[in-house]
Amino acid sequence: MTMATTMARILCIETSTLNCSAALVECGGDSVEPNARVIALDEAATENYSHAEKLHVMIDGLVRDAGLSPSDLDAIAIGSGPGSFTGLRIGAAAAKGMCCALGIPLIAVSTLELLVLQGRDRHPEARHIVPALDARRMEIYTFDSDGAPVATVVDSNFMADLEGRVVLIGDGAMKCQDVLAEAGAWTFDDSFPSAAALCVPATARFTAGKFEDLATFEPGYLKAFVAGRPKDPLGLRNE
Repeated sequence: MTMATTMARILCIETSTLNCSAALVECGGDSVEPNARVIALDEAATENYSHAEKLHVMIDGLVRDAGLSPSDLDAIAIGSGPGSFTGLRIGAAAAKGMCCALGIPLIAVSTLELLVLQGRDRHPEARHIVPALDARRMEIYTFDSDGAPVATVVDSNFMADLEGRVVLIGDGAMKCQDVLAEAGAWTFDDSFPSAAALCVPATARFTAGKFEDLATFEPGYLKAFVAGRPKDPLGLRNE
């Protein structure tokens, strides 16, 4: 006898960069054949962080346009960083708040993992996909040789052992171009991470029951927060 497949709906959120992104994913089956697909996507990248104003409007629009209500959601997935402190905090607060209110689980996926998935989709000819999230100055967030997330300075020896076509993808890719252009067969893709890339890993975690503890979950910041200089709109500060 074949058991009926129950469809699940996952709200996906990715806010680790200037791209504020939300998607609705529908999935069924099991962890081997999840039959996942993105049924709606809304995202916007601006010069400044406007996630606090945009994210909940995006989510409301996605759910409403799909003919659903928040109570129809079965889980919320989030790109867990590393990345912008501002963006990550806003995304995590929204996701945890909705999970608590709706009584549904939270799923977290490394934003670096999302960039690798996007890179494989965009550059199927590449032998290696290397994520590169901007970490200020000449640093990027990426994976080290053991697959652990790190913040590292990019120089001409960066990933020098990789052979064949290599794609560096993320909002930190282009600032590495001058350093790496002569170091090998590099392609530089400045794509932002998107909530759509959460579709496959979020579905796999959902069907496997791999959820986060809402009380203790925090994004993977990697670096300590450094506050910027306060603005002085009245021009009262002595230079």
